[in-house]
Amino acid sequence: MKLVSVLALAACAVISPSAVHALDCAKASLEAEKFICASPEAKKADDAMTAAYFALLRRTTDPDFHQALIRSQRRWIEARSRGVPRIDGEEDEEPDDRKVLLKITKDRLNFLKGNEPICTMEQQRKIASKESGGPFAGYEGPCGFMPPRYGHWEYVCWIATHRQHKDRICSVGEEWTSGHTTERRLVSVVTNGELKPVASCYTGYAGSKCPDPESLANVEAAAHWNTNPQISFGDLGPPRASRLWKYDPDGPAGYDEPWMQDCLFAPSYPPPDLSRPDPSPSGKTP
Repeated sequence: MKLVSVLALAACAVISPSAVHALDCAKASLEAEKFICASPEAKKADDAMTAAYFALLRRTTDPDFHQALIRSQRRWIEARSRGVPRIDGEEDEEPDDRKVLLKITKDRLNFLKGNEPICTMEQQRKIASKESGGPFAGYEGPCGFMPPRYGHWEYVCWIATHRQHKDRICSVGEEWTSGHTTERRLVSVVTNGELKPVASCYTGYAGSKCPDPESLANVEAAAHWNTNPQISFGDLGPPRASRLWKYDPDGPAGYDEPWMQDCLFAPSYPPPDLSRPDPSPSGKTP
């Protein structure tokens, strides 16, 4: 199964924007919490991380950024509450869960102490100011701990970007599967209040090559938009307004590639000469 799909299953609950509290060892019930409370070094790192989080909130006056930071930290804590994901038969670079949790907590501490969270959201706001926006613009995606078989122990997020200009929504997201990264792109339109996917393409290990407006690869037969997109579980699908975050400090800092500009502002998109319907899995085009 795709790693991003596994993370999506684990993080399917809606993240509450309510405040995040410090870890109370007297009430620790989860295994990950007990590991931290049993280790003075891990508890010290957790306390420092919590202090950095609240310090970041205090110096963030923008209400949208403030809410995004709360949601982001709650999402991180929920990932930690699920513990360290182990895969049967896999050799891990660090078999001790306590050391893994310590490393990931220190990483989060450094993230919260720096300028990256606010700078990321400021860039997201700057990029989005070019288009009309709307209910289908924003960010969504799962986060979790990445085990060594995918690189090394770290907290990762696979956040999709959805940008809206008038009735057109242009989406992009990445996924990790079988040791490779695939970028998925999707074009959707709003018709009578309903969102409908109209074209998709992939770059990377899986799927057909996306056309590149700045490359001669456009002439390649493989480089095209599929105007018969079949959205299955784990694929990048049309955004759901109720699940979108306006900003996401763990997400990409303002995706603004040339194809995205064309998608948002061209009179029609994708270009007919770079589009064709691929057969549906059943062999029939709906």
